[in-house]
Amino acid sequence: MTSSPTPAGPPELAAGRWPEQFEEHMAGIGCPMCGNDFGAQDIGWGILLHRGEVANAYLWRSGQIRGYCVLIYRDAHVAEPTQLPDAAAAAFSRETLALGRAIEADYRPLKTNYCTLGNVLPHLHTHVNPRYTAGVDPGPGGPLPFTFLDEGRQQEEQLQHDAARLRLLLDPAICLTRRDANSGRD
Repeated sequence: MTSSPTPAGPPELAAGRWPEQFEEHMAGIGCPMCGNDFGAQDIGWGILLHRGEVANAYLWRSGQIRGYCVLIYRDAHVAEPTQLPDAAAAAFSRETLALGRAIEADYRPLKTNYCTLGNVLPHLHTHVNPRYTAGVDPGPGGPLPFTFLDEGRQQEEQLQHDAARLRLLLDPAICLTRRDANSGRD
């Protein structure tokens, strides 16, 4: 049996060491994610889709996977979900699921991956990646190689159209209406 190739990543990880300033970033000192303007519609990395109770959902610009989104905890620096009070942890979980549902409704992926890692940037965030059929998905049946999430850029015009559709799906009034309509089914 052959082993699958290790996904490429930042040079520090490939060299078997943590990124520079990792321990400081774990403690919230100089955390690049904390430096985001969470009130902005665009943080450079991604386009704001929804401001939730405790996190912001973004459609990511980088990578080669259409519909790749990231949910970022915004209320304070937290590296692990276990550091959240129960109410905030529940809210983060609800917001992760709402983002996943919007992605599934819009893109109709074969599978959706949820990755809360923080090995490069230790600020609580979850990558929500739609996975597609063989021939479209770059790694069917296995983890996505890091390069497909990090290298390249999405087409800006398509990204803006996708963001508009996802915003509608994440709108609380629309979500409640859709949920109410589905609850009447037998």
